[in-house]
Amino acid sequence: MEPLDAALRTAAARTRWATAIAALLTIAVIVAAWWLQARRKRNAGARAELEAEVARRTAELRATADRLQIEVEQREASDQRFRQAREELAHANRVGSIGTITASVAHEINQPVAAIRTFADNAAAFLARDEPARAATNLQSIVDLTSRIGTITAGLRRYARRGAGSIGPVALDEAVDGVRLLIGDRFRAKGVTLDLPTGPEARLTVIAGRVRLEQVLVNLLQNALDAVADRRDARVSVTVGRKGRDVVLTVADNGPGIARDIADHLFTPFATSKKDGLGLGLGIARDIMTEFGGTLDLVPAPEGAIFRMILVKA
Repeated sequence: MEPLDAALRTAAARTRWATAIAALLTIAVIVAAWWLQARRKRNAGARAELEAEVARRTAELRATADRLQIEVEQREASDQRFRQAREELAHANRVGSIGTITASVAHEINQPVAAIRTFADNAAAFLARDEPARAATNLQSIVDLTSRIGTITAGLRRYARRGAGSIGPVALDEAVDGVRLLIGDRFRAKGVTLDLPTGPEARLTVIAGRVRLEQVLVNLLQNALDAVADRRDARVSVTVGRKGRDVVLTVADNGPGIARDIADHLFTPFATSKKDGLGLGLGIARDIMTEFGGTLDLVPAPEGAIFRMILVKA
């Protein structure tokens, strides 16, 4: 027989510890469950906010993309209208210059026409004398001269044609020949020496459009002719050179040159040193050269005026 007090006290202590531990575990479980539930709610709220933000930003980006697309389309339309307006202006400039080169073209045509008349009369005489071989020679000359006339008129029609045309490889000698047909006689009529490039350099190929390249050269040469028209030793020269991979054309004259107050804004619209000039030709010429990927500038010179064209070699 032993007293129960000690055993009961021990059992009671153990029971209190077990109860305390169980209570703590229960509280811990409850707290953990509450924390997990709160975390789920926070995560769900954050997810909902994130989804709402994503939806809002997506809508904003979609609206921005739509606005950008509209702006791009508007810019493309504006650029297209600008290109069309610029080509219309360039075409008007070509048509306007035709009036000044018509006499030159007419003279170029009159020469072979007169020769055709002579060869035809000679051929008739040879046939009358029963000399068909000599008559055939004259007839072949007539064929060659009519081909020459066709080349001249085709060049004038090409120059006056509407439309920008394609940009690609252009032989410089072909463009120079076209310019010679268009304005060569104007220089001869005024007694002005025109030196055009010959030799290997003149046969280089550049990236351009032939009609518009001829338009730039015609514009520069007509301006040079007007500048030297009153000089006794008047001379205008076109030279071709190389600058790295580029081709450089210079149009130089020995005229009085260009005043500094005009030179500073020579390529802006309506800037001109001519009394009856509109001041559009050089601006159009520079725009054309820019479209070719080249440049057109006025180069300082001790005498006269020098314009430099830089083109990309094909």
